[in-house]
Amino acid sequence: MHRETPTNNVCLHIYDALLERNKEGEIRLDLADSWRYLDDTTLEFKLRKGIKFSNGEPFNAEVVKYNFERVAGLIPGAKKVLHSADFTVIKEVKVIDEYTVQIIKKKPHPLFLSFVAQKYMVPIEYTKRDNFEGLATKPVGTGPYVLKSWMKGSELILEAKKDYWKGAPKIDEVVFRPIPEDSTRISELKVGNVDIIANLKPDNIGEVKAQKHLEVKFVPSNRTSMVFINAEMDKMKDVRVRKAINHAIDVPSLIKNIFDGNGFRVSTLSPKHFVGWDPKEKFYSYDPERAKKLLAEAGFPNGMDVAILTPRGRWLNDVQACEAIAGMLTKVGIRTKVNAVEFGVFARQTQARQIPELMYASWGNQHFNVLHTLDAVARSGRMFSFYKSEKVDDYIDKAAMTVHPDKHTEYLQLALREMWEDPSFGFLYNLKDIYGVNKRLVWEPRPDEDINLYGAYVK
Repeated sequence: MHRETPTNNVCLHIYDALLERNKEGEIRLDLADSWRYLDDTTLEFKLRKGIKFSNGEPFNAEVVKYNFERVAGLIPGAKKVLHSADFTVIKEVKVIDEYTVQIIKKKPHPLFLSFVAQKYMVPIEYTKRDNFEGLATKPVGTGPYVLKSWMKGSELILEAKKDYWKGAPKIDEVVFRPIPEDSTRISELKVGNVDIIANLKPDNIGEVKAQKHLEVKFVPSNRTSMVFINAEMDKMKDVRVRKAINHAIDVPSLIKNIFDGNGFRVSTLSPKHFVGWDPKEKFYSYDPERAKKLLAEAGFPNGMDVAILTPRGRWLNDVQACEAIAGMLTKVGIRTKVNAVEFGVFARQTQARQIPELMYASWGNQHFNVLHTLDAVARSGRMFSFYKSEKVDDYIDKAAMTVHPDKHTEYLQLALREMWEDPSFGFLYNLKDIYGVNKRLVWEPRPDEDINLYGAYVK
């Protein structure tokens, strides 16, 4: 299963995990009936009894063992899936009895329970039959819905399981439709052909609010937007250049003019509602003259020419924001060319680490903890990291090894403070997610972008 947002919004209706997160980010029991740490590295789960997959296979401790061994790379030849790296900390999985299982880790990890909440359970025999491939088109889970039909690129229909172990869903059928054009999405919402549209643009809020049967819902997102600075390139190696970039960007203006005020400035990479956020945070001042001076001190009195890579249409107003940032940088002498590409091209370039001096991107984090973001984009050697700081690496490693909450938070804050002093990002904002919703639907959005309709109902 893929954790990219649109796909995951389908998967979360078909599958369950041992644990789940509520919309406040708190860990709750799901397929597990209880959990406890026997020591710093041994986690024991008692499982709910009598649960079956939609194909009739039983859910038990052997299923849990298979799922976690597979994702941890402990089963030779098993296909790797997204976020497999999160589970390489697993050393062994032991079946104690039919409904008791222990996961033994190589070392403590403060986010491990959150990782468990992301790991959907799949049946053993069905998955082994074709090494995971069948699940891509004919998914089998223990969740509240089953796949009824799928016309790729057109619509996907889920049908409620009346015998779902938590109780039958209140909505009998859920239809997902990819509609890329904003005008078409809004028209479909107006006439009642769809009940929710995500990523509503600020320019369209008034149009939706004007309809008596519609409403607009906002929620602070777990997604942080930033300008990646490729510090591996010669022009970007001097910290004064990277500081100049931050002084050149008028972040409040971007939030106001590009996003109609629907966002919050971040001093580094952590939204305020994350573990690791520093209440003593400070922001780079918008100071074009300071930016010019820093560039000159770094050996660029006549400025420089750079490029900034951005996907086209992947995130809210991404190209518009990138063009505005490019204009601000150009004014201080960092003459910036915008390279806007389709998201598939963008993904291939970033995964191959073929990016120019700058890249506009937005990083989602379902764990409500900035460690996950730091480990992905600031820890040296990672796929999405173009930066090396021994101090930051050390703080990240210590935070990842510390289960004591206060020390864990302290190390995260130290990492963020060091990154502020030696930035490899242009620090931007944490936006609000905006949804257009039919008032007949009783449903609330979540910060992690999950659109979960189990528990929702139509008035």
